[in-house]
Amino acid sequence: MGIKLLGVSLPLLVIFSVAVISTAADEKGKPLITRTCGGTEFPDVCTSTLESDTRSLKADLKGLSRIALELTAAKSKEAAGVAYPFVQNSTSYESWSQRVTCFDGYNFSADRIKGDGLQYFDEGKYKKAYQIVDLLYNETIYCNGFGIPQLAETNTFMSKFTSVVKTILHLLF
Repeated sequence: MGIKLLGVSLPLLVIFSVAVISTAADEKGKPLITRTCGGTEFPDVCTSTLESDTRSLKADLKGLSRIALELTAAKSKEAAGVAYPFVQNSTSYESWSQRVTCFDGYNFSADRIKGDGLQYFDEGKYKKAYQIVDLLYNETIYCNGFGIPQLAETNTFMSKFTSVVKTILHLLF
């Protein structure tokens, strides 16, 4: 199926709508959190995590994005703390290797976000900050693929929250 335009047959393009989050320039705090989180894949995770930091209740979109990035680093460090004891209690080389991979992924990602990610953000290089969060997202998915039951809840939260943060950061570019 196609359309004819100026005597040339063009294929019919199907356009899919993409949810776009629009925010008023002066919107802050809870209304901004509600609107922003409502446009993410996991609004409940987004809202509860951002509202847990009181700074977000006074933040504009840029401030909220930075807070989300900082929370990602903190949550990644917490995830490393959850993974670490399971490294110590491994019963085989394979389980040890998988658990170390998860621990290292979370621990290194936290440091990378605190260092490079926040620096990129502060320099206005939002795409680069996004890419750092995307690396953590991929680490989380990789870790989850090992099927370590003790890390399932942590991996689920981290995959959801990093997805949320990527969506929020994307609003800045």
